[in-house]
Amino acid sequence: MKVGDLAVVAAGCVMRIVAIGEVRHDLATLVPAADPDGRREYAITRWLDSMPTGADAITCNGCLHDTHLWTDATYTIRWSGRRARLIRCARCYLDLLYIRDVDLHSTSTTIRTHHLERR
Repeated sequence: MKVGDLAVVAAGCVMRIVAIGEVRHDLATLVPAADPDGRREYAITRWLDSMPTGADAITCNGCLHDTHLWTDATYTIRWSGRRARLIRCARCYLDLLYIRDVDLHSTSTTIRTHHLERR
């Protein structure tokens, strides 16, 4: 991973790497992908996951299931206006539609339209 890359950190949050080694040689400095002016966070570089692509399997941090049906979306909480870009499974994505506004960035190549329709 290098500066400028997107990485997935705890809770499935998507963060942008803004520096490596700024604080310590093995720490990456991160900012939220949905809020580039947001608070900086620090993570050990080997704990960062690269963004999933294609049909990669992920562990959804919403329900803890391993799946290849994932979404990459920015969620805005309606009552607070806080934004977060999260990697979630298709089921958690649908559940979050009820309480948050969503901007979908990408999905796994295995997702079909019926996976993203409200039940």
